[in-house]
Amino acid sequence: MNKLTSLLYPLLILLVFSLLYFTSLQKPVVIDYDEGVYAEVSRAMFANSEPVVPELNGEGFFEKPPMLYWAQMLGYQYFGISSLGARFVNALAAILTLSVFYFGAAGPLGRRTAFNATLILGSSIIFTYLSRVAMTDMLLTLFLTLCLIVSWYGVERFMKSTGGAHLFWLGCLFGGLAMLSKGAIGALFPIVTAIIYLISIGRPTIIFRKSWFFPGTAILIVVGFSWYLLLGFLHPEGFSFMRELFLEHHMGRFSSAMEGHSGSVFYYLIVLFVGFMPWFGYLPLSFFHMGLKIKDNPGNRYLRLFVIFSLVVFVFFSLAATKLPNYILPALPGFALLIAILFNRDEMKYPVAWRLGGWIAVVPMILLGLILAAAPLIYPYLAEFLGEDAYKTPALAESVSFGYSPYLAAFLFLLSAFLLIRAIRGTIAKLFETLLLCSFINSCTIFFLVIPLYDQLMDAPLARLAEQAALQSSANGKVIMYEIDDRPSVNFVSGLATIEHDERDYQLLSQQFNQSDITVGLSTVFYFERLLDLGVPALEIARDTGFVLFHIPPAEPATER
Repeated sequence: MNKLTSLLYPLLILLVFSLLYFTSLQKPVVIDYDEGVYAEVSRAMFANSEPVVPELNGEGFFEKPPMLYWAQMLGYQYFGISSLGARFVNALAAILTLSVFYFGAAGPLGRRTAFNATLILGSSIIFTYLSRVAMTDMLLTLFLTLCLIVSWYGVERFMKSTGGAHLFWLGCLFGGLAMLSKGAIGALFPIVTAIIYLISIGRPTIIFRKSWFFPGTAILIVVGFSWYLLLGFLHPEGFSFMRELFLEHHMGRFSSAMEGHSGSVFYYLIVLFVGFMPWFGYLPLSFFHMGLKIKDNPGNRYLRLFVIFSLVVFVFFSLAATKLPNYILPALPGFALLIAILFNRDEMKYPVAWRLGGWIAVVPMILLGLILAAAPLIYPYLAEFLGEDAYKTPALAESVSFGYSPYLAAFLFLLSAFLLIRAIRGTIAKLFETLLLCSFINSCTIFFLVIPLYDQLMDAPLARLAEQAALQSSANGKVIMYEIDDRPSVNFVSGLATIEHDERDYQLLSQQFNQSDITVGLSTVFYFERLLDLGVPALEIARDTGFVLFHIPPAEPATER
């Protein structure tokens, strides 16, 4: 039976999550801004056979290190320049993260607990979203999880004998790869966690042993800074990119809000409330139960390591000025372990707290269900209610059919809430099964109903016009983006450079169309019609769900009489 279980759990993880993460992975257009910009940077690198220097719209782009770009270039090699190519390796990284997470926890915590924790983690909305959308966070989480697990096993081996250094070196290697995924936090988070953890178990000097510290530090530095050094030597401007990468996008993001992405210190509690539902309701209770554990054994030490790491990540990003929901992903494995252990018991010791957790879990499902049910009814009156500015949004400029998707999504969210309300007063086993079912229903609803609807309204129309723009332009042509900002998906779909143009300089627009490399422009219906009102002789080529592809013919030269 044990041998069967040891095979069954990993196979179920592989099968279930491969279906969840890879099904229809190619359908939504790359989502602007972040996914679109990463996909476009890697497309340009792939097209130019350039593995080192990232480039966006013809200029150097140094916001992130290259691990995701390399992964996407590999995807393009096998699946072509497409949404699937951009996302495939990222989805594969999610499967690897869950597999590593399961096998790492199975030893100290038992296969059943490890399996439950993996189901909790993998079915959560945040994790599923970042497995199906190509961003840097999943690769970062994969390498950080590997770093934690192999380093923990190294410390455990040392505590039993005198070995373990080679596992610590391997952990440093994964820390270096995490640095190549998202920068300095790939090393900062594991280092801070290691110091706190080793102090908590009374072994603070382990990593400072000569056979551990010096080889491990060398590996971390050589791997983690390899691309930075290579880019500095190859780039025409040398190491000047370090200012943008470290001062602006590392220290700058922590000290001040960038690009309007700010939030209060409670920001990530709200993110977890929705993105980690229905499990978030039980997270405070799981911390309380963990505090009651006083035995020092491998299972408790393993849990302690991951909880410390999750809290380091959570506190760091809560204090940082720049906030985005995806930043919290590396903290989720520790939270999933806590909740799995909470449900690994026979009776509810504090039934009121358990019921409160259930009701907290129900609230976001009901809210989302009601919002989705009301959306098609409110939509026809939304533009009129919001005023003229509402028509600047393409999806509100013209009548759009929502179809059945919002109603079906609303039904599924409300069904989940109903099932959970029924299970709140049941046994722990029944409650866990219901929560797990709701978690899968929620994620499937978001990614197979809600996001395709968002794509239909916001991204796919512009992508279709970008394809037409490519047909109208030369291979080295450019597209005018008139009052459309930050849409790198246009570059990705068309393969063309873009030039941003705003309404204040509308008089210069005709002059730009006289250039040989500019044939077409893209705008919204609202601004295109304003352009016509201003007397610009723009000709509409195509229109799609609030977006317009247009051309301005060159002015005819004046003839002498």
